[in-house]
Amino acid sequence: MKNPNEELEDMLTELDPPYETKDELKVGRMLDRYGVPFFYKQATIIYHEGKNELWKPSFTLYSYGGVIDYVADAKDPEEQVLTRDKIYRYNQIPAVVLGPKDLDTPKWDEDLYAKLEKMYRQAFDPMRYTPAGSDE
Repeated sequence: MKNPNEELEDMLTELDPPYETKDELKVGRMLDRYGVPFFYKQATIIYHEGKNELWKPSFTLYSYGGVIDYVADAKDPEEQVLTRDKIYRYNQIPAVVLGPKDLDTPKWDEDLYAKLEKMYRQAFDPMRYTPAGSDE
């Protein structure tokens, strides 16, 4: 007979999207805990190297106006994190790009949530944009 924690884990697993990695599962569960709605592997058009490409960032956060992308399969994940971050910025998509190292700290979830709050404030800051046709 299973203990209550195992039963709860089984129920949560049935509700989870088909995560590709255990780290994505950690991030997805963290987003659920913090009440951040997301779509898993939502297609996004990215302009990269002279053409449009279809990317599927790990988490699309429409209410935050951005994405969380987890990079795990690269030979050099830290370099890939920097490259993807630069590409998202070029496409004007607010993004938090994570690698395995980012989830190894004791307070990774609090750090990630702080980054999301900052991304949300920047994405919806009315002082950041100038209306079209404005002389400013």
